[in-house]
Amino acid sequence: MKWFKSQIFWKIYIINLAIICTLLGLMFIVSRIILPEISKEQYRQVTDKTVLRMKDQISLIAKDLQSLENYVQSNENFKSNDFNQLSRGLANIIDISPYIDSGTVLDTNGYVRAFYPNDLKHLKNYNLSKREYFQQALKTQKIYLSNVVSADTGRYLLVVSIPVVNDHKEVERIVNLSLRIENNEIFQSIFQSFKIGENGYTFIVDRNGKIISHPSKERIGKDVSQNPIVKKLLKKQSGYQEVTNTNGITMLASFEYIPILDWGVVAQIPADEIYEPYFAFQKSLWTISLVAFIVLSILTALYARQIIHPIRRLYLAVDQVAKGDYNQRIEKIDNTEIGKLSSRFNEMIQYIRQSKTNLQLKEEQLKEQKEFLRKIIDMNPSYIYAIDKEGNFTLVNESFAKLLGTETQHLLGKKIDDFQFNIESNPVSVWEEIEKMKERIVLEEEFKDQEGKTRWVETVRLPIFSPNEGTDQILFVSTDITERKQAEELLRKSEKLAVVGELAAGVAHEIRNPLTSINGFMHLLKEECETHKHYFEIMESELERINFIVNEFLMLGKPQVMNFQRKDVSVLLKDVMTLLDAQAILNNVKMISEFEPNLPLLYCDENQLKQVFINIIKNAIEAMTNGGEIKVQAKVQDSCLVIRFIDQGCGIPKDRISKLGEPFYSTKEKGTGLGLMVSYKIIEAHNGSIKIESEVGQGTTVDIIFPI
Repeated sequence: MKWFKSQIFWKIYIINLAIICTLLGLMFIVSRIILPEISKEQYRQVTDKTVLRMKDQISLIAKDLQSLENYVQSNENFKSNDFNQLSRGLANIIDISPYIDSGTVLDTNGYVRAFYPNDLKHLKNYNLSKREYFQQALKTQKIYLSNVVSADTGRYLLVVSIPVVNDHKEVERIVNLSLRIENNEIFQSIFQSFKIGENGYTFIVDRNGKIISHPSKERIGKDVSQNPIVKKLLKKQSGYQEVTNTNGITMLASFEYIPILDWGVVAQIPADEIYEPYFAFQKSLWTISLVAFIVLSILTALYARQIIHPIRRLYLAVDQVAKGDYNQRIEKIDNTEIGKLSSRFNEMIQYIRQSKTNLQLKEEQLKEQKEFLRKIIDMNPSYIYAIDKEGNFTLVNESFAKLLGTETQHLLGKKIDDFQFNIESNPVSVWEEIEKMKERIVLEEEFKDQEGKTRWVETVRLPIFSPNEGTDQILFVSTDITERKQAEELLRKSEKLAVVGELAAGVAHEIRNPLTSINGFMHLLKEECETHKHYFEIMESELERINFIVNEFLMLGKPQVMNFQRKDVSVLLKDVMTLLDAQAILNNVKMISEFEPNLPLLYCDENQLKQVFINIIKNAIEAMTNGGEIKVQAKVQDSCLVIRFIDQGCGIPKDRISKLGEPFYSTKEKGTGLGLMVSYKIIEAHNGSIKIESEVGQGTTVDIIFPI
């Protein structure tokens, strides 16, 4: 045996390789999960610090603007009405503050009374009363910083409106100081000096979401209020978030709301730049891992080879024993655990040799007994099965498996709900009853088989007790009593038919003769007595009804001779529909035929079938008191010829459908029930069946099914 063919070698080798691969995999996973987060957190600290630095700068600007308010209030130039003094005051402010590029002085009506520099001379006497910053300063009598304002020249401004208040707390004029956002290099340089990586940048938005500061001057004044981060800033929120910019680049951004000026600042950096060190590390990690894997694989192979060397001799001996050579003995290998194992192995072989014969004998006996019991269970025609508390099958015989349309091995371990077994009571629901009674239960149950037919079984339920006297399983032994039930039902019907037949024959003969005499005398009296003609017509109608019932009695009492021939059912149906068409029209009923082409010929008695069709269609017409449609269909379905009658009548309650066909039971007020009973007999004589489905208020469907 070569060392590289040893399973032990490969197990040791594979286990060690698995450990190596696991460690390397963990390294990759850790680097994939932790390193991006570390990079992300590091850059978050950078963007957070940048935002805080910008916040500090904005605070300084706010203080500078506050000092401007104090300067304006204390400057005598702004209390004068002279244009030159007012302009001089504006010039002084522009010289003092690096953030102010221009200014105007407005009276309380909003008219420009002074300006500086001269490029604003077009604003002289111009009315700015509708500007928000003017209205806010006039209303609140406090300094007000505007949102980004678009000037008439197309420039974007920030306007600081400072009210000049007299000793009576009245506003005398408004001083507007403007910061020209694009042109004020000091303002822009303060915020654009914050560098974040290679491609990161910062920007500032006002309270309406318009950009105040941005590295791209084209973006200044743009409305970015729909940006997810800006939306949060407008809600006065701060935080850290991943967002996609207008160029579709994923950015990681820190943002801070600045309440002192009602601004928002954002510092963001592309996600790709953050993860760039991680990607570089991943590439180098692949190379390192590959080299480590190769080196460790070689070392593992050498180590495994050393381990299996003393096992090789033991393996050869064990292999012979495994092949059935129990006379094999192993010489002592060494004093290690493997050597001790070889000695114990020799003792084990001796014990196995002694017990093998006894074990084989017992196995044969148990196998024969098990096969015998299995044959008894499988040959039993009853349905035998057992379930545990979870409803899983633990035992089934072949009869029960065939009932469910499967095999025994497919049932074991599965639940009864997994199969179509529509029995009245679920076996799982009898647990409480079984545990209370501690004895068997016998009951009759009804269910639908795989073909949808109703079957009856007599089921014995037996609890199977566990060693702790609890019920572990339930054994069900169900005997099919369908034929017995059918025989009982057939006997009941036969007895009823026999009684009806005898009664029909006797009554028909006893009534027919006097009925003929009465009918004859009635016609004689009718001719002689014209005054009571209406009564005679009623008597004549009732005598015809009695005669009709007598004829039906005779049909029950006297077997009819049938003449079977192959006939086209569609032709028979058309003849019947033509015959009853006049009656249908009188009752406002329309008959519709739907016959499949090339229907097979039916071996039948033409007159008998026509009698059945006439009876069913007449019943349908009489049930449709408000008119409607009767569909007559003929088709081949499941190797059977199906003739279907669908009406739109009043329908039949479900509890009455099972009684249809019994003598003297009818859903009609003046019906005898004999017509449908005769129809059942005729169809049964043709080896067919009648199926009736109905819903009250919806109509009735009658299927006559003939095997082809």
